[in-house]
Amino acid sequence: MSKVHDITNYTPTSGDVFFFDNNIWMFLFCPIANAQKSKQQKYSEFFKKVNSVKACIWINSLVLSEFCNAWLQIEYKRWLKLPANVFNNNYKKDFVPSTTYKAIISEIKDTLPQILKQTERASDNFNAVDLEKIFAELDNCDFNDSYYLELARLNKWKIVTDDADLFKNNKVQVEIITANL
Repeated sequence: MSKVHDITNYTPTSGDVFFFDNNIWMFLFCPIANAQKSKQQKYSEFFKKVNSVKACIWINSLVLSEFCNAWLQIEYKRWLKLPANVFNNNYKKDFVPSTTYKAIISEIKDTLPQILKQTERASDNFNAVDLEKIFAELDNCDFNDSYYLELARLNKWKIVTDDADLFKNNKVQVEIITANL
């Protein structure tokens, strides 16, 4: 079982090594209309503390993929609610060629380098990962979360997440820092 820390009581040190789940990057960098302001503030303050002590934050391509796809899905759902798009509900056929999509892609392209400046790129060494351990956690969380747990275990990363699925029932010995208690 993971050791879970309340983010407001956790003081990062320069020796800490973190992995921020996609939902944290969404709180920090995606314009999600001030949703859950209290959590945004807590994660933002924690991010500042991590940077002030120069602790390491690892990131991988899967998190960046989740970030891009989640942001696009949020905007797609918003776009679908516009009266002009009542019958334009095919993501690839209608949304992707739209000016809205192009504007969002431009924002994402501007945001990704900001995230990458704050992180170290991690190789996931997929060939060395024990997939049976990942599959064993699929009863408790989705594949990506299970994969992150295994990477954190292997690399001794502390996961910063708002996703309760990632820490409620898993059997992986990792540290979790969260505002979602």
